[in-house]
Amino acid sequence: MEENYKILLVDDEEEVRTSIIRKIDWEKTGFTVIGDAENGRDALEKIELLEPDVVLTDIRMPYMDGLELAAELHRSRPSIRLVIFSGYDDFEYAKQAIRLDITEYILKPVNARELTEILEKLRASLDEEIERLRGETALRESFAKNLDVLRENFLGNLVKGKAESAQIARSMEEYGLGLMRGNCWTALKINIGGGGSIFSMTKEQSMAAVPVRRLLDSRLSEWGEFTSFHRPSGLSVIAALEDEAALAGLMTLLDDVCRESRKILRQPLTVGIGRIVSRIEEIEQSYSSAREAVSYGGIAGDVIYINDVEPQQRAMLWLDDKAGAELNHALCFGDEESILSCVENIVRPMKGGAMANGVQAYLIGILNVILRVVQKYGLDEQLIFGEYGDYNGVLSGITEAEETARWLSGVCFSVSGCVSSARRGTTRTIIQEAKRYIEENYQNSMLSLEMLCGHLHMSTAYFSTIFKREVGESYTSYLTGIRMEKAAELLKSTDDKTYAIAARVGYDEPNYFSYVFKKRFGVSPNKFRGK
Repeated sequence: MEENYKILLVDDEEEVRTSIIRKIDWEKTGFTVIGDAENGRDALEKIELLEPDVVLTDIRMPYMDGLELAAELHRSRPSIRLVIFSGYDDFEYAKQAIRLDITEYILKPVNARELTEILEKLRASLDEEIERLRGETALRESFAKNLDVLRENFLGNLVKGKAESAQIARSMEEYGLGLMRGNCWTALKINIGGGGSIFSMTKEQSMAAVPVRRLLDSRLSEWGEFTSFHRPSGLSVIAALEDEAALAGLMTLLDDVCRESRKILRQPLTVGIGRIVSRIEEIEQSYSSAREAVSYGGIAGDVIYINDVEPQQRAMLWLDDKAGAELNHALCFGDEESILSCVENIVRPMKGGAMANGVQAYLIGILNVILRVVQKYGLDEQLIFGEYGDYNGVLSGITEAEETARWLSGVCFSVSGCVSSARRGTTRTIIQEAKRYIEENYQNSMLSLEMLCGHLHMSTAYFSTIFKREVGESYTSYLTGIRMEKAAELLKSTDDKTYAIAARVGYDEPNYFSYVFKKRFGVSPNKFRGK
């Protein structure tokens, strides 16, 4: 464990808290006392602020006792471990403690040796729980055991276009693949047995794939960087090339592999070679054309390069789902760096000099993604069109990659800024409504975070996060502040009894009201009134 576990001490007697803190070697036990509290209600506020791992609490306390505190934590923060101590050897308390899943139940006076043993046992339990949740050892063992399976899954996703672009290089390194050393790439599709389906292998083909792959790996290891892997439809290969001219040497080697397979393994092969791509992220395109190439088996020889059997047509520009999702994310959540990266990725395919109708089809895809975001947030559509006036103006006015990059960058920054403002506006509206609701309902002693979030139709976790971020304090602290300010006004402006004022500001227990008031203003309500 890199840091000590955090512990909160709760007891209504300051001497007891001080004594416990003094008599334990906390550093040695692996804990740090991050605070103390006088009662359960005080503890709940500090737990929200300090987020301890362990709460060490007395049972008998005013306003909210240890078991009430335990019940609330068992409901709202079950991950916190509880140690309860009490000066009363009461069997009923022990039974309730068991029901509330309390870690330890010990008697006062607290013995330093006994508490140290409990803390050491608790630390070991927390260490074990963290190790179990993180599963580092098991994950490492599982990763090593399943490395081949994970590698095959990664490569399968890569050729299907489902691998995350930002993770490809890292995954290559994790799986020990040297493909990133290439300057361009091609995919191979290998059909075993000289026939059969390009979609799935027969049982016999699956069995034959093992020695064929061994032969293939042996021969290609003398050539350069590559990786072979199984797909349901058969063997596949991704090869890294220094340049396009290197493909000729690879094809010669593959011819030899086909001859050896037929001669030694008695397995005829058909190898389809896909088009060369300049980015590993585009290997899906090469793999797709390799599948087309292998379908020419029996007509065009054993090793078939797709460009030899199908005229290489200029690729039609098309914004695929992955690029569209990246653009959507950049518009809604992107910073400057991610927006510029997204624009660069989108514009790159246009730099080959595509025909005007190809550019228009591409722009339509881009415009549709942006329009969905603009309409979702109720923004002005003129943000998109700018100098081009309207939808048709963009399609007719942009014909080159450089123009697209300039226009798209401007649009992305404008839309992203407006989305951020709209989101901040929504957050401000939520906070304003929350404050209004608290102002109207602070007198209700049953007012709770759950009740407020029910009114706002949002989760307590999300609301707590944005409220603390925007207001600078927790909901509980803010509500207490409102109640105390209202109480101070009433004490100065009315002759009402303290208990009546307590009820008017949401406190059923006058004594607890006086306790909170004194903590806030440094004097009791009666002394405050007499100032």
